Order: sequence, then C-alpha cells, then structure tokens
Amino acid sequence: MPQRTNAQSTLNEGNIQLALQALKRDAKLSVRRAAHLYNVPRKTLSDRRAGKTARRDCTPNSMKLTKTEESVIVLYILDLDS
Repeated sequence: MPQRTNAQSTLNEGNIQLALQALKRDAKLSVRRAAHLYNVPRKTLSDRRAGKTARRDCTPNSMKLTKTEESVIVLYILDLDS
C-alpha cells in the first residue's frame, strides 16, 4: 500500500471535515452517501462521527514515556553533562 504524502493527507482530512459538516446540516444525508460525495472512506467517516480521533493525532503505542517524562530525563542528562 503506497504511503500518503502530507498534502494528500491534508486534502483527505479537509474532505472528511466537509463531509462531517454536511452530515450535521442535513439530517437526511446518510453516512454512506456523504462518504461517496466527498470521496472519503465510509468507515473513517463513521468513526470520526462517533468521536474517534485521527490516527495521526493519537499517541503511538510504541511510545513508552510521556512528553513530560521525556523532557525531565533530557534535563537530567543535560544537568549531569554540565
């Protein structure tokens, strides 16, 4: 599966947001039809409508430390170095 470029990802995110706004405005519009009109995956649109965040906005599972813990360790190492 080819990787998406940042421009493609931004364009797709914009289409998802437009589809979500259309769903809010028109109660008769189905998720399936909105996904087709805005050229976005139906499952993605359904997930976003249910409140699931985008994968790029989530913390990766491989991340063992929080941002705060990481910054504290970096400061400690810099303090030891000086």
